[in-house]
Amino acid sequence: MQNFDHVNGGFGRQPKFPHALELSLFLRHFKSTGDSSYLAAAEKTLTAMAGGGIYDHLGGGFARYSTDRQWLVPHFEKMLYDNSLLVPVYIEAWQITHNEAYLRVVRETLDWILREMSDSSGGFYSTLDADSEGEEGRFYVWSRAEIESVLGPDRAEPFLSIYNVTAGGNFEGYNILHITDAPKGTGTRDNTDEFEKELERLRAKLFEYRSRRVRPSTDDKILTSWNGLAVTALCRGYQVTGDKRYLDAAIRNATFVSEKLWRDGELTHSYRQGKHSHGQFLEDYAYYTRGLIDLYESDHSDRGERWLALALELADTAIGLFLDEKGTFYLRPEGQNDLILRPRDEHDGATPAPGSIMIGNLFKLNRLTEQKTYLQAAERALLALSGQIVAYPTAMISAVLALDYHLSEKIEIVLVGRGPGRGAMLSELHHRFMPNRIIAVSEDGSSALPLFEGRHTYQGEVVAYVCRNSVCGIPAETVEDLKKQLQQM
Repeated sequence: MQNFDHVNGGFGRQPKFPHALELSLFLRHFKSTGDSSYLAAAEKTLTAMAGGGIYDHLGGGFARYSTDRQWLVPHFEKMLYDNSLLVPVYIEAWQITHNEAYLRVVRETLDWILREMSDSSGGFYSTLDADSEGEEGRFYVWSRAEIESVLGPDRAEPFLSIYNVTAGGNFEGYNILHITDAPKGTGTRDNTDEFEKELERLRAKLFEYRSRRVRPSTDDKILTSWNGLAVTALCRGYQVTGDKRYLDAAIRNATFVSEKLWRDGELTHSYRQGKHSHGQFLEDYAYYTRGLIDLYESDHSDRGERWLALALELADTAIGLFLDEKGTFYLRPEGQNDLILRPRDEHDGATPAPGSIMIGNLFKLNRLTEQKTYLQAAERALLALSGQIVAYPTAMISAVLALDYHLSEKIEIVLVGRGPGRGAMLSELHHRFMPNRIIAVSEDGSSALPLFEGRHTYQGEVVAYVCRNSVCGIPAETVEDLKKQLQQM
């Protein structure tokens, strides 16, 4: 918090990066302590980024970073990993505040991934370049005259006002669209809704016109690690929006990775047009295992347990390849001929420290399976990081989040049955901010997971078992019963 920018949101001066992990930690700290200053800081940042030039107001998605403190002028490159990390944070903020503006950012960002970053194989591309026609940002910026010619002078006026478009521009004579004030209608809810719909129509018209410009080039290599982050974003987006396109895209990706990139006990790091890179990397195992756990909690079809089985297989392999007896997660396996020293990097950078992500995965897999080997490996690895957490806390946020998960109350919600109320129960769970819970679903309770032992459905109707630290309440047979138990918790 000492590094928080109270004027503009975010952390530090310029260039200013999103810092998704810190915002997620702030939301958890607010929830556990009730200190609203942390929620206010997270909201200020999320709102400023979503309104700033760092966000693509026509096509969705965030640029890599802002070159100024105000989030106005971005480095226009769009990265799969940035957007995949930001989506869950906006979802968490929505779960706490139910501010629909956050959910709109989630939808637009995921739609950008589906529309512009998806390969026919099911994989996701890495990067959308900043330049087109030899100029950085050329694809994204506008002159006032151009907008007026596309929309017409009368219809253009509210758009120009909302998005701060001027004749002189704010970037080399052109305009980066940004919002400094929330859109306002004329007073009544109906008028406000109509105003928002009109803005949406205007954005769509400009987006269609922009799509005919020369596009920035796409780095179409498929990185398994970043694809894992995208699977997490899509699954959590599906959970709160109910938009099945997101779940379907996550399933296609997991199918592609399991069939094409997981080969003979090795997980491909980079793939492009049929060519696989060589070498094993911890980040691929860590990020993709997390994605598979989220997919297990989202896909309640017959395939669901397939994703958990693959997550367990990746976790077992990662422990054998990267974890030593002292609890250190190395980035590469032992005995690499091309390396003088075996690399390790336990600090968060542009992406979370993969060892810390794997620690969180192991804690969660232990709760799902009750296999002690996962708990023991995670505790050993977390203990090995404890000195660094104390000495360099702001570089160890993902480790702190894993620690928070380990120390928090163990919340397990098990749904059995497939009655008409299951969707409503799942919606009730997904709309609440419970970051450290696990959800398991079975049609008949026949799963081999210990979570389902002794938990059955009654005549096929859905029943929810809400448990805290292995103590379960009375089985909830209705959404209202479930709500009461969650509120008491």
